[in-house]
Amino acid sequence: MTTDLPLAEELTAVFARASRMLLTEETVAHALHLITDAAVAAIPGAMGAGVSLMKPSGQRLTAAASGTIVSQADSAQFELGEGPCLAAWASGQPVLVSDVASDQRWPAWSAAVASLGFGSVASSPLLTGTTAVGAVKVYARDLDHFADHAVRLLALFAEQASLFVLHAQAREAAAALSDQLQDALFQRDTISVAKGLLMARDNTGEDDAFRTLIAMSRRSGETLHETAAALIRFSASSGT
Repeated sequence: MTTDLPLAEELTAVFARASRMLLTEETVAHALHLITDAAVAAIPGAMGAGVSLMKPSGQRLTAAASGTIVSQADSAQFELGEGPCLAAWASGQPVLVSDVASDQRWPAWSAAVASLGFGSVASSPLLTGTTAVGAVKVYARDLDHFADHAVRLLALFAEQASLFVLHAQAREAAAALSDQLQDALFQRDTISVAKGLLMARDNTGEDDAFRTLIAMSRRSGETLHETAAALIRFSASSGT
């Protein structure tokens, strides 16, 4: 079945709207849902679309789906370890299924989703550089529905979704770094206070107080920060 590509201005409007969502602190998940909804609207005859990603733990999941049928089809792929979405993901290349029921590449998956009512599937990988981090896919009821130009259009949505994933990863990395820096500053301040207490108690200099704190840490088997925190708590409870 032949379908016309939507106007470039329409795609631009969809992507601009998604970008504004990120800039206003909307979640990446919402932006990915917008991408799936736009894919269904832009590709005539598409009955559903979705985006699959991999968590840092290695778990595959459906990050966005336009409907229950997509989630069910994805779940079958994840459980069976086969299917067009996983194939696109693994190969880094688009995958086209003209007839789901008769396709022999993933027989277990085809049998599992036979009752869902779709006849053809197109899937495109989400690429960050040369690494595939997921896939976007569209489903249609008709057989042989997606022509090559529809697959190219799907690749545009996959490219945009990849940008959102990269944005999310960068934001998460920045947040983790911020947490680490805050923790490091807190530990530094705790150790500084403990050194001050030892300097006052022993009437000694900063270097000697730090060596004393290290010796206390070794004897207790605790980290330097834990030893410093314990010293501060003891000093507060004893009123010294």
